[in-house]
Amino acid sequence: MAHTRFVYFDGFGRGEVTRLILKHLGQEFEDYRHTFESWGKEKTSGVAEFGQLPMLQIDGHNLVQSRAIEKYLLRRAGLLSHDLFELYQDESLVGYLDDIGQIIAKFVFVDKDFEGLAKFNQEQLPEKLRILERRLNPSNTHSVGNSISHADFVLFQFIHDYFLRPLKAEQLRPILEASAPRLIQFADNFKNASHNISAYLATRAESQF
Repeated sequence: MAHTRFVYFDGFGRGEVTRLILKHLGQEFEDYRHTFESWGKEKTSGVAEFGQLPMLQIDGHNLVQSRAIEKYLLRRAGLLSHDLFELYQDESLVGYLDDIGQIIAKFVFVDKDFEGLAKFNQEQLPEKLRILERRLNPSNTHSVGNSISHADFVLFQFIHDYFLRPLKAEQLRPILEASAPRLIQFADNFKNASHNISAYLATRAESQF
């Protein structure tokens, strides 16, 4: 089997959903983590088509753009729905999660406005969480129908890493508990349904981003 190599930085960011998918699928891969300095030197080589990370080297290709990489892996494994409306539900939810992520990223990386972020978390994020919660099926196991989807991975990574991981839980879990507690059950169900993901998270190092 050809060597599979995932290239990103030493953080979660735009790379963690791909890592979760690879772990869930049991795909062996090299988890290569650049520093910003080392990537600055390598990106001029043209190895990544758009000069950006993440990049997945698989099947003889250098794949770029996080959401495209994720869908490639899921389609390759036969895990994307063929139902037109379910595909809409999947893509629209991922798009909404990306909208939320862009708001948070602007506070943190562009404006460096952590007071503004705290206000957003308390005043605007709860309604967005309730919208996400309404997408869950009655058993809180999936966000699209009754089988695993791209949106499930993206939703889980957001809920787990923004609210529930040890570095964030004390401050942010109460917002989730008060606004959309079913999302906590979804995250628990999703993690417990995948031994590979549970094992990965049990030993994963913490990250600030």
